[in-house]
Amino acid sequence: MSAVSQRRRSRIPASPPPLDRRLDLPPLRRLSPPDLDRRSTMSQLAANSPTATARAALWSWNGATGVLTIRAEPGGAFSSLDGAWSLESLLAQFDGLARVRIATPLRSGRPGDPIDIRTTLLDGRPAHFFGAFHDAGLARGLIVPAEAGTRMVHGDSNVEPVFQPIRHLATLEVAGFEALARFRAPDGSLVGPDTLVGLGEDTDWSAIAPVMLERSAAALAELRAAGHDVFMQVNLSAAEIARPLLVEEAAAIIRDAKLPHGVLRVELTEQAALRDFEGALGALAAFRAAGAGIVLDDFGAGHSSFAWLAEIPADGVKLDPKLSRMVRQPRACRIITALTGLIRGLGMTVTAEGIEDAAVAGELQAIGFDYIQGYAYDMPLRAQDIGVAFDPIVARD
Repeated sequence: MSAVSQRRRSRIPASPPPLDRRLDLPPLRRLSPPDLDRRSTMSQLAANSPTATARAALWSWNGATGVLTIRAEPGGAFSSLDGAWSLESLLAQFDGLARVRIATPLRSGRPGDPIDIRTTLLDGRPAHFFGAFHDAGLARGLIVPAEAGTRMVHGDSNVEPVFQPIRHLATLEVAGFEALARFRAPDGSLVGPDTLVGLGEDTDWSAIAPVMLERSAAALAELRAAGHDVFMQVNLSAAEIARPLLVEEAAAIIRDAKLPHGVLRVELTEQAALRDFEGALGALAAFRAAGAGIVLDDFGAGHSSFAWLAEIPADGVKLDPKLSRMVRQPRACRIITALTGLIRGLGMTVTAEGIEDAAVAGELQAIGFDYIQGYAYDMPLRAQDIGVAFDPIVARD
């Protein structure tokens, strides 16, 4: 381990004050923790939680044809809107003022523009259109009940984020952080999902993602108030983004923390687990409209699809660590170089994560990587120790 890593680890207190007291957040309840790895655990959190699919609908807009297609579950909140609509026919389902609020952004939107419209159906029901344009004349997103935007209180989770710095590769200055979920054990220590045992069936896993977003946003707001122009990335699995009401909660969290657009970012994991590609695209577009940035994690591993690069207006891509660490192998280096050029050519940043040997930094920088992350530079930090990341750093050789 490098002297820098040893120094940073030694500065992390064994039993610091709970994050909820420091950030004035709801109290934490103890849980009996599960015996699963981090990624599969977080999928289980979402899969076992009550979903709100029946309360939401997917929409997509094609400006060339003037057709807005809505996909709503039978018996759901917006089942009466299910189908392909001409814009004029759809607008007739809403009150007069609402028609203007819907039509104007659809007719004038450009790639990357968000859509965030609160409106009312003719029968008086409120509806909230979330989404974004992903290409010229093409947009997609979600419709959720407008009352869902009320911020929920998630005081029943013992989850606490720790933060691993993401550094500019050229300067090694801190560019942002990745928030990693940790759970408070009965002895007060923090453990990762891979060490948890004895999961109770009555645990409300639906609280995990909102708590991670909320506490990460609070830490980010504090850093930015202190003058640090950084971003924060929070892991959400494919199963978690399928919970439509999470978009509304994310919007409320970003608004309440007064964060600029795109600095709190959703880092999408487990793309291979997606069963509904179109639904996922709509949800991610809705997250962008809510003010969140989008980062694709572990690209180049498993079932990574170039369709993600084509369809999602993401801010960045993290290459799979196994691929990044192969940069000194000629064949792998050619693949990495081609991928990096493609991603940057689409206007996205590229991050090398899981780097444990700083000696490869030169090769990664020459290829065109923007950011680097890993134990070669930083251990994950608790919120009260996050200032250590801004100390001068000398990477391990």
